[in-house]
Amino acid sequence: MSTPPLNEPGRKQGANVYTVMLLMSMLFMLVAVIAMFVEFRRYEGTLPWKTDDARPQVMHRIDSPRYL
Repeated sequence: MSTPPLNEPGRKQGANVYTVMLLMSMLFMLVAVIAMFVEFRRYEGTLPWKTDDARPQVMHRIDSPRYL
């Protein structure tokens, strides 16, 4: 008795645990992207990193004689 061949023509190998984990990770990444998009839309057009109005306090002036 011999062992059957591993690659029988016309027969596909079934999904294993790694294929299922890959599909689940793709699904969860898609859910995460959708959740981040929904969270981003809550800002209603304003970007959270827009810092045009920020005016930091300056302790020393660059053009002072101390720094020249």
